[in-house]
Amino acid sequence: PTRPDATMSRDGADGAPPMRKRVRAARLTLAHASGLSASVVGGFACDPADASRAYYVAGGNVVSAPLKTVGQQGFLRGHDGDITCMAVSNSGRYMATGQAGVNADVRVWDLVTGECVHVLSEHDEGVACVAFSADDRLIASCGVPSDGKLFVWDVETGGIVANGPCEPRDAKAVAFSPVVVSGIFYTFACAGADVVVYGVDAAEGKMGGQKCGVGHTKRQYCSAIFDDDGERLHCGSTSGDVASFGTAGCVLRALAPCCKGGALVLAKDPTEEGRFLVGGGDGTVSVFNPLRPPTVLDALDHVWKLKGAVTSLSFVDGEGGVTDGDGNRIVDRVVACTSEGMKYLCPTRKRLHDARAAQNSSKNDADPSTEPLLLEESHVAPVKLVKFAPENAVFGAKNANANGDGIGSCVSASSDGALRGWTLDPRPNALMRAGLRTGAKPLCVAPTTSTTMTGWDDGNVRCHSNATGELLWTLPDAHVGGVSAIGVAVGQHFFVTGGVKGEVRVWDSRSRRLISTLKEHCQAVVGVECLGDDVHVVSASRDRSIITWDLVHERRVAQHTQRVGSINAFELFRADGRDATRMVSVGQDRSLSFWDLMEDRALQVVPGAHAQECTCASLSPHGVLATGSKDQSVKLWDFETGALLAAEHAHCEAVRAVAFSHDGSTLVSGGGDGVGMG
Repeated sequence: PTRPDATMSRDGADGAPPMRKRVRAARLTLAHASGLSASVVGGFACDPADASRAYYVAGGNVVSAPLKTVGQQGFLRGHDGDITCMAVSNSGRYMATGQAGVNADVRVWDLVTGECVHVLSEHDEGVACVAFSADDRLIASCGVPSDGKLFVWDVETGGIVANGPCEPRDAKAVAFSPVVVSGIFYTFACAGADVVVYGVDAAEGKMGGQKCGVGHTKRQYCSAIFDDDGERLHCGSTSGDVASFGTAGCVLRALAPCCKGGALVLAKDPTEEGRFLVGGGDGTVSVFNPLRPPTVLDALDHVWKLKGAVTSLSFVDGEGGVTDGDGNRIVDRVVACTSEGMKYLCPTRKRLHDARAAQNSSKNDADPSTEPLLLEESHVAPVKLVKFAPENAVFGAKNANANGDGIGSCVSASSDGALRGWTLDPRPNALMRAGLRTGAKPLCVAPTTSTTMTGWDDGNVRCHSNATGELLWTLPDAHVGGVSAIGVAVGQHFFVTGGVKGEVRVWDSRSRRLISTLKEHCQAVVGVECLGDDVHVVSASRDRSIITWDLVHERRVAQHTQRVGSINAFELFRADGRDATRMVSVGQDRSLSFWDLMEDRALQVVPGAHAQECTCASLSPHGVLATGSKDQSVKLWDFETGALLAAEHAHCEAVRAVAFSHDGSTLVSGGGDGVGMG
């Protein structure tokens, strides 16, 4: 492509875009993390000291956030791998977290100050579960089977009180008895293929365990909790029943069916003494009462049925709910998190719903306060794509107003085929939900004002409605091997796709008929951009080439080649206006390459921008370049000079996508840990 006057200066004369001033300073401040490590059982907990605040695991971070209101999030950051377990002390003063990998540390956090007070580094392969004693003085941690270690730690000093081999070796849950004798004798249990009850003499540093007898009953246990008096231990199994053991003789006393798909979580119900709630792998929240003889029908008498397996249950104040005989408000709500990334606020008493239903013959008259309320949702698989929609785009059928006055709306997609449309102001809220359950994976996304187009590894292009998430149309077999890039013309009358085999194809937006095929790349196309004149298209490929195409004559008019390593992403600097020709590319060589389509060679190369391969890039209208890498970091650069402005270790796995909002004030990143950050 050619400028109207190739000799015009870059100082703004003759209508040329002025040279932008150097960006002298920029900073990255993590404001919100949208994501829940839904596979972490017990990875969500309400603050016992403040019912309005909750903590949850998001990748390698713990997020502290208001439960139901909009407010500033806090972050406990220190792990360099996925957090696998979390426990909050009974007083709400401390938290313990463990992680997977070679740096399998247990970190102890002071929740008042937000500081990590101890790093317990005795586990080698991973930490399976942690628990606090009733008086907050001890922590028990069990390693994964390849680690096979059990430690009891002193919370105040961080020292080892006792340790030994973990039995059972595949421990999935650990729980302390609420009874502490003479302030030094503690009891706790580990559950897995077997159930072992341990006694600890904290003064002498001695520990011993006894395996519980089960007779001919064989179960795989995944959750554990003691009665208030410590005389019975209840363990949930993967079969969906709850086994009750007497702690005095360590023998099986009863077996109660509660759900299907596994009794993954057990929580004491503060609304009724001796009663427990069971979170099931089938998505049910059911009641377990060890004082009542169990029946087979108990497995069908669930309180709620939620979307996904229930992985966390935590009680909160009911806020205007049920009162006792003296008129005092009691705890009557529970937050349930599921494997689908959903957080629900549920009333615990089904009788409220039954009473309201009996009074109202019409289902439409049901009291909404007795129904589970969806608080938040998130991706549960690696977030591969993030892109902001046009400023006037509208997501959600009830969202009548566009978001042009705020941060805007963005679209994200994860490797499990889930597609979400979000508003980000005041906090992330998913208004559009779509996706596939066929196993196909999204490779690229292009949101428009009313629709979102995606390219998939099955070779198809799909278009979903921004309002409802409905699949509007499918363009089958657009590319053999997968559609790896997609771009929409400024006038939206055509769109361009790039394929895994290197083809670039132009399609009519209305009829979706193929207009032309451009084939010079020999490897996957990683990005396509339509220039402001809607006549020229730029494509980049893993074959290290960047090609500018003339769509009228269907031929190449320019080619630029990166010297070393495949290109993973490129961004056109649209702030230059309609005649924008400057761009940047990132790739396997870990460097930043700055280009002008009117020049033969790169304007500048910044080597060693990241410690590992660069995976993604985004440009703000103010000339700030954001890059993400497999080294888990996000960095900001001055587009004019290539100077580093800021850097942050963002995710605990590779950063897969970054995107700036239209005003440049917000940067959103998506990672292999399934967390979106902004």
